[in-house]
Formats: sequence, structure tokens, C-alpha cells
Amino acid sequence: MTQPGSMHRPHDEQDTMHDEIRRLMAAAPMPAVAVSVFDPATTRFSEVAGTADGTTGRPAGPHDWWDLASVTKTLVTLPEVLARLDLDSPLADVWSPTRDQPVGRATVAQLLSHQAGLPAVRQFFRTATTRDEIVAQAVATPLVRAPGSGAEYSDLGFLLLGEAVQDHAGLSLAELARRRSGLRYGPVPGAAVATEICAWRGRLIVGEVHDENAYAMGGVAGHAGAFGTLAQVTAAAQAWLAGTVLPSRLHRAASRCWAENAADERFGLGWWLPPTRGICGPSAGADAYGCSGFVGNRIWLEPARGYGVVVLSNRVHPSREHPERFRDWCVALLEAVAAHHR
Repeated sequence: MTQPGSMHRPHDEQDTMHDEIRRLMAAAPMPAVAVSVFDPATTRFSEVAGTADGTTGRPAGPHDWWDLASVTKTLVTLPEVLARLDLDSPLADVWSPTRDQPVGRATVAQLLSHQAGLPAVRQFFRTATTRDEIVAQAVATPLVRAPGSGAEYSDLGFLLLGEAVQDHAGLSLAELARRRSGLRYGPVPGAAVATEICAWRGRLIVGEVHDENAYAMGGVAGHAGAFGTLAQVTAAAQAWLAGTVLPSRLHRAASRCWAENAADERFGLGWWLPPTRGICGPSAGADAYGCSGFVGNRIWLEPARGYGVVVLSNRVHPSREHPERFRDWCVALLEAVAAHHR
């Protein structure tokens, strides 16, 4: 699966990097892990290792589908919002259900950069029984601060933007994702990597979205729900690195800092900027950006250095304990790749 790169690195140096990645993958604190390293035109490394489902012992393979969790925000919802909605417009002006609601005062850009004043998460699935009920509850959620007065990473903003962009496009997020990148919302058309034994659903989750709110919305949401193979996710991330997803002005806007907070978190439009939540390690470039998914995913892009990294895993299989092990492992991986691009 590994292809020769186009970055003119000596062959033995590239082999050394590949060996280091394989060593880290063999020691990963997740049952299954998939990693790719790429430049704007070429996939330089792409491999899958580990166990897709601990209850059956099935090994993970290159054609498996992975729950992308919050990576849905950046690879599905973000490009559709940037392509269709005006960043400076209040949400109420572009989506009528938010008129006369506090969140309607927040601009599209504030929602994308997690400074709309929304709380981080609400467990709508515990009281709502339909998609419409969840959307209505999200629309009516009280703000915890005025829009633009501080950043807090929030699922709710992308949940609402997903609904807004579907209305504008006249197409579901599932269809928009399929057309743009081939990413799919569940049920997926092939083998899937297992995630958590869900206490709420009372079963192991395989091939359906792990996020409970997204599941209660029928599996299709702006904040979570998409699935992809390693090759598909790599191609979608590579398009961001190459600057081909959208016009260049929107690429520049998405990857610059729009909001920050006292916790040393910095947000672009959808994307996280270093050092947010330790996503990147100490060697991040000044223009680097990325994102993370709760089930154990990461995308990290280094435009000035010309490379990107995708990590897909099932770190929540069979439970979501010890997330720090995944974070520490990702930092070690990103540092190993960075060492070969200095």
C-alpha cells in the first residue's frame, strides 16, 4: 500500500520513517489503527494494523470503514458551509428556524470557530425521540456567553450548520458527502471497524455512528456520523493540504486563527490550530492545523513543510477509558514524522 513519495527524500530515509511508523503502530494503545502520510500529490505511506472487532478477532484491513466522529465537521460540513453560506451573516439571516433565537445572532464564522456562545455538548438523545425534536432543542439552546466573547469547542454549532447547509443545498449531508469525497453516512456498504459497547443502546457499535445525538438524528448530522476508508480520508485531507477543496481565499480563511481562549485553545474555521488540546506535539509548524475525532481519529496538516498525516483508530473499543493514551501515542507519531521533514 505504500507508494513512493514525490518529495525527493533519500530512499533509506523514507524507509526509516516507514519503519518507525510501523513500530509505533505495532505498539498502539488501540485495537486497530490506520495511518497515512502524504504530500499534496502523493500518498507516501498507507497501512492498517490491529483488530477491527475484539469480539470476533477479525483483523482490520485497507477496505474497512471507520467512524470519523468529529472529523465529520471538517471533511463534510465545513466545505459545504464555506461554499454556500456567507461567513459574516448571522445564522438567523441564512437559516430561518433560528430567527428570534439567541443562537441566531451568531455569525456563520463564529459558529465555525466555536465562538457562538453555545455549550460544548447537550445530551439531546436522552429526551428527544425524533430528528426534528433534536434540531428544535439545539436551536433553542440558551447561550452560555455572548457570541464572539470567547471560544468553547462545541458540537452544537456544527449540528446547526449541518441543518442549515442541507436546507440551502436541497440535499442531505449524506448526498453532499458522497458527491464531494465519497465519504458515507451509515449504514456503510462493507466491513466496519467496531467502536464502543454502548450502554445506552445496549450493544456493540459496528458500522453505525458512535455519537449518540447523531444516532438519534438517524445517523446523519453536521457534527458526527460520517464514515470513510483510509484511502478516502487520506484523499479528502490531501485536498485540504493541496488547497483544492475551495477557492484559495477560503482555504486561507479556514486555517487562520479566528478564536482562542484561556485554555490555550486556538481555532480556525472548523480546524484546530496548535497547541489546542495537545493535538500536535512540540514540533508543529507555524501554519499547521488539524482536527480530532472522539473515537480515536486525527488529521494533521503541515502546509509549509509539505506533508500531512491521517490517523484512524477505534480507541473506544470496547470502552472510552484512558483517552490520554491515544493522545500521547499520536504526539509520538507526529513527532516521528516531523523529524523526517525538518
